[in-house]
Amino acid sequence: MKFVDKLADRISEGTRTLSQKTDEIIEITELKFDMRNIEKEIKEIKLAMGEMIYEYFISTENNMPLNQIKEKCREIQRLEKELNRMKSYVYKAKGLNYCHYCGEMVDHEEKYCSICGHKVIK
Repeated sequence: MKFVDKLADRISEGTRTLSQKTDEIIEITELKFDMRNIEKEIKEIKLAMGEMIYEYFISTENNMPLNQIKEKCREIQRLEKELNRMKSYVYKAKGLNYCHYCGEMVDHEEKYCSICGHKVIK
């Protein structure tokens, strides 16, 4: 009877582990989808800024829309911060090292991020 009980316990533990891993994979997949949407939104904002600057360039008026450009830049910074937070979470969930400053993946041997140059915190 002990054998059957041990087998049942192992099966239960395996099922719990499998369920946890499945949940993690689903969460990471959803995060990656959200990350792609944020990257797309950042590109759209940059495109809109470029259009504003070009409109200023071809206009006869000398009033560049600095406040609107600054507002769009702040929105990009906010989105990049959120994107980096998501990247860090995904890398950490996968057991990879990442830069705490910019969120990019960093090799285990690296002491500094090859993207932003900040020291890697381990």
